[in-house]
Amino acid sequence: MHLLSDHNRSEFLATPQLVRLDHAKGEDGRFEPSLLIKGDALVLKYLVRGVRVQFVAARVRGDRLLYGLLVFDDPAHPAMLWSVMEREQEQLAMFALAGGEPCQLFLFNEFAINVAWNDLPVNFSSSRLGSLAASAALGPADHSVLHAAVDDVIGRALGADPADPELLVVDLPVLTDWRMVNNSLVTNSAGISHLDAFDADEGRQQERVIAWLTDNLFPLVAIDQPRVHKGGKLRELTDALLSYPLGTFLFESKALSLLDRPTLPDRSTLAKNLLGHVAKAARQLKGATRQVKAGTDILDEKGNAHDIERTRPIHAIILVPDIRLLPDTFGADLMHDFMAATGGYLHLLDPSELLRIVQTTAEFVRRSESQLVTPMMAFDSRLIARAEQCAANGSLVVEIVTHFEDR
Repeated sequence: MHLLSDHNRSEFLATPQLVRLDHAKGEDGRFEPSLLIKGDALVLKYLVRGVRVQFVAARVRGDRLLYGLLVFDDPAHPAMLWSVMEREQEQLAMFALAGGEPCQLFLFNEFAINVAWNDLPVNFSSSRLGSLAASAALGPADHSVLHAAVDDVIGRALGADPADPELLVVDLPVLTDWRMVNNSLVTNSAGISHLDAFDADEGRQQERVIAWLTDNLFPLVAIDQPRVHKGGKLRELTDALLSYPLGTFLFESKALSLLDRPTLPDRSTLAKNLLGHVAKAARQLKGATRQVKAGTDILDEKGNAHDIERTRPIHAIILVPDIRLLPDTFGADLMHDFMAATGGYLHLLDPSELLRIVQTTAEFVRRSESQLVTPMMAFDSRLIARAEQCAANGSLVVEIVTHFEDR
């Protein structure tokens, strides 16, 4: 397991996907190069399933070194997980790699939790990595400016010219025998769920993420897989329910199974799959909202009925692995249809976006001058603001980053 420093953890939490080279102490006390990769569940599963990956380093904007991994989750349009060399530890790690030292590879999920690691058997000693690192500047970089250079780097890497003195592209070997890291999610009510990013039951793992992320909102009612009586039987209403005196929230989680597929699909195929899943989830949430509004008894797994808020507009939330799989203009019809049919709000989130909303909620409460603002109230208000932005954009595919000014 690789432990992040407080600085790295803050950076990892703030950035949905990135790579970072580190020169850290290993188990034997020696410093060794380590490559830390943070990605969403889909990217991590592609890596574990052995999709083609290249290490790329390129000079950009004169004297900065941009480096990262080109992940061929879509052969025509591979993804780039990148960073800019800023710290001496990164430069030392590159010097060590260029000197032929072995490297360790660590995978982190959206919440900066180390979920797997492996040895990276690749030799950079015959490459120009050392000279690129030696001639590049260190210090804080303007990532908003350098972000514009990423597409150019991808284009240069795909048409790599061996004679280009400012570019390095190295094919990485397919890695097997990943060492999985066992993690447990502990809630405020002392509930424990085991997080296994590579469990075959990918849908259930994603549902556990909902419970863990929303735990610190302290809802009055929180039910995992709420049930209702229907046709003389208990049937699942939705995947999760939260309620407090001013509102109710229904969650429907839709995962995209990658680990049990005999052939690894590309991202365009997953996007098509996801369109159908989202449409189905919207129908399920519409039916669940109507049952809540109709006063149907809502039961937990033990059969206990719970008193939930039913008069205000309900927040219906579809959780998917990655909203970036969907078109930027997706979902206006679903959103308007849901509002017309139920009077409630329809939201489309992925774990990274849900994490950002929960983090923003906590900061709103911390900065509130009134002690009367609760986490659930702040969460409610952020979702309403997000729904308004979705309506203005004509799309459910929205990523919102909130910046706070220091007092």
